[in-house]
Amino acid sequence: MGTVSLIGALTGIATHILLYRVGEWDLAAPSIVSTYIILSITLLTLDWTNSFTITTSLGPGWAKQLVLTHITAVYTSMILYRAFFHRLRQFPGPFLARISNFYATYLSAKRLQLFEETERLHKVHGDYVRLGPTELSIINPEAVVALYGPQSQLAKGPWYHVIHPRVSLQTERDKKEHARRRKVWDQGFSSKAIRTYEPRITKYTTQLTSAISQTLDTEINVSKYFNYYSFDVMGDMAFGKSFDMLLNGEDTYFLTSLHADMTSIGLFGHLTWLFPFFKGIPGLNWQYKRFWEFLDGLVGGRVMNEPAVPDVFSWLLRDYNDRPKTAQAQLNLHGDSYLIVVAGSDTTAATLSIIFLYLAANPPLAKQLQSLLDSLPDLSHKNLIEVDLLDGIINEALRLHPAVPSGTQRVTPPEGVTVGGVHIPGGVIVQCPVYSVFRDERNFEKPTEFLPTRWTTEQHLVKNKAVFIPFNAGPYSCAGKQLALMELRCVTAGLMKQFDVTLAEGTSLEEVLGKLRDTFTLVVPELEVVFRRRG
Repeated sequence: MGTVSLIGALTGIATHILLYRVGEWDLAAPSIVSTYIILSITLLTLDWTNSFTITTSLGPGWAKQLVLTHITAVYTSMILYRAFFHRLRQFPGPFLARISNFYATYLSAKRLQLFEETERLHKVHGDYVRLGPTELSIINPEAVVALYGPQSQLAKGPWYHVIHPRVSLQTERDKKEHARRRKVWDQGFSSKAIRTYEPRITKYTTQLTSAISQTLDTEINVSKYFNYYSFDVMGDMAFGKSFDMLLNGEDTYFLTSLHADMTSIGLFGHLTWLFPFFKGIPGLNWQYKRFWEFLDGLVGGRVMNEPAVPDVFSWLLRDYNDRPKTAQAQLNLHGDSYLIVVAGSDTTAATLSIIFLYLAANPPLAKQLQSLLDSLPDLSHKNLIEVDLLDGIINEALRLHPAVPSGTQRVTPPEGVTVGGVHIPGGVIVQCPVYSVFRDERNFEKPTEFLPTRWTTEQHLVKNKAVFIPFNAGPYSCAGKQLALMELRCVTAGLMKQFDVTLAEGTSLEEVLGKLRDTFTLVVPELEVVFRRRG
């Protein structure tokens, strides 16, 4: 090997071992590429002009040889280390998953059903599957509490840079800052605050009922209406006004843009180093910039118009006004407004679609629920929380088809963590795919059956209730859980009180479930049903 090749090889190996192998580099990816391009151009220019005395002895083409050898050495060292010497080498999984996160991306891109692909891998390899070079998927029942419980020492993973430079409550990785901001959100979702939101929920439930009344006895895509409902509600909660999709019967720019964005997250969620390129390259980022300019306008309008009855954003704005005004604080306020809509819309819409899919496919269950609703003096939320079967149906929908089916990402502390008697080294990305955990026979009897009674009269069918965390758990649990449950109860009860629902001709339960998609949040395909007014 010549001198130039030796230098290139040694610098490449050293760069990988001493630099890239340590820490996180996702956000720095554009800077790294830019640095390589600048250095390469500089070296090639020196070679071409022969202007640097010390290089004249290296011969022509030395710069190209140095650059190519260095880059080749970086990747060769990386591949060999990940395949044979990595601290996760003892964990089973597909060989290609050891090499690159492109493998998990390939699994996602096949049908946007990573939760199904991951479950297949667990059936082959067991409770611990190496899904990426530094990533483990774990379905051991003890992992849920260890990773997400109140005493967990794990931090959020690099995925949470997804909306950088904005940092919402969800994407806040600093534990102390998250705890501070969470107190503000908890005020916005306190029992007292939620009671003031009930008239809003009732208003949009009435609009939804009215919209469906216009389509009686005909096939309709009800998942579309549930999206309209959830976005209208959360638009009101975040920006002080509805998107009016239920009234107008059509998508808005916000909804279509958000769904396109979530699809990209579903596809490239394991290649988070790509996101800075999508955001920073002119031309490629025009949709990204347009969306945030649109959202910034909504936030600006909301700041200037405080509603008579406080909404969720009121609490966030109050905290923002009480603290030093910085550019980052403003970015974070906009990130939180984005979170209000995203966290409260797609998840609620998907769960409502799942609930009505099973009710439409199971007439006896629907009749039983309607009988209980008929016995109530009214459909106030105070009365609905007493209907155990309603909550059983909601829980079972969330169990079989959780709103975030692949789970949420965590990183082990430097000293590592022991789960189920297995030690996981420090600095490892870990995740519990709750879709698989909720269907595990160690946790639930008859795990693949939709049995609402497992939450009411047959509680022995729940073997391990601690793993059931559809709203996550611990300090990072969903702040809006009680609002979401209020929406699910009110909409389900409001529609079932007035209508019978059946699957449209040619639509089957299995067909719809086979088309579910994982874009971090669950996406339900077109759900064709027929509503008929009850006799």
